[in-house]
Amino acid sequence: MDDVRKKIFVIDTSVLIEDPDVLFKLGGNEIVIPTAVLKELDGLKKHPDPDEHRAKAARQVTRTLDMLGSYQDISTGARTSAGSIVRIYNQYHVIDDLASSADNRIVGTAIKLKEEGIGRVILVSTDGNMRNVTRSYKIKAENYPFSLGDSVDRPKARLLEEWNSTDVYVPRIPKVAPHKIALNNPYKFRSTRKRWIAAVILTIILYYLITNIR
Repeated sequence: MDDVRKKIFVIDTSVLIEDPDVLFKLGGNEIVIPTAVLKELDGLKKHPDPDEHRAKAARQVTRTLDMLGSYQDISTGARTSAGSIVRIYNQYHVIDDLASSADNRIVGTAIKLKEEGIGRVILVSTDGNMRNVTRSYKIKAENYPFSLGDSVDRPKARLLEEWNSTDVYVPRIPKVAPHKIALNNPYKFRSTRKRWIAAVILTIILYYLITNIR
């Protein structure tokens, strides 16, 4: 029953750099930040150029986690203003399937959480190989944003809301140009044209009356 009631998102460093506000965009679920991610953020925030995108994102995430942990126990779970529970987690299952030791620890964190059996574990990463390895352990893994094909047409926050509430991808509704809609409805098109012609005629009459008044 826990898998149905509760989602546990294990967030990779790549996602936090892509969107530092993701901690507030995953609904009322649990979000786990492995300590291996904190180590990578620590290295990124020290970039020589303070305005470099990854450095700025790393500093923002670090400040957010520090703020949450300053008045709550973030080791057991700190509640955000959006209702999600953020937890820093330092346990992991040892694996050696990826080149990066940090990536192995992050996937190992997802494995360890699955072994605990307290909810449905979902690893979120922009790294395809990390997702592939995670799935080999029968753990759900998702890209970010969750539906790249739709993200061009709909706001990311809307996509996250839809995915979080349904757990399925909502098919994109193709856009139709306004003029095509009008042509598909001839009556409406003719009615609009008549109103436009009437407005032009009325404007001409008013102009004639005003210019010829003595």
